[in-house]
Amino acid sequence: MTPFATVDDYESRYGEVSDPDRVTVMLGDASLYITAQPGFALKEDDEIQASMLTAVTCAVVHRSLSSSAYAGFSSVSQGGDGYTASASIYNPGGDYYLTRQERRMLGIGGGRVGMTDPYGCDADD
Repeated sequence: MTPFATVDDYESRYGEVSDPDRVTVMLGDASLYITAQPGFALKEDDEIQASMLTAVTCAVVHRSLSSSAYAGFSSVSQGGDGYTASASIYNPGGDYYLTRQERRMLGIGGGRVGMTDPYGCDADD
């Protein structure tokens, strides 16, 4: 599978990278991750979807790479006389994930319709 973004696409958004080979592999992995999302359907001739896939793939990789530099805290607390300080890093493992906005951009996720029958009743009964 061809990745949805190239190192040039990534660099035009986030600046020059020190290890282009690593970013190339990560862009491929992120593309596979997006493709595996439930409800994702690739539209071959859709230029808008192709542009969004490029942007989202770059964003997923950027979040993953930024986590290793300890960029982004999910919470920070400080104390006073007791000299207490605490911080939690947002994505310490560098996991790939899609934000709600990115899911909307790609047309995946959203509402679901379903039914649960807790009593095991048949509709014909």
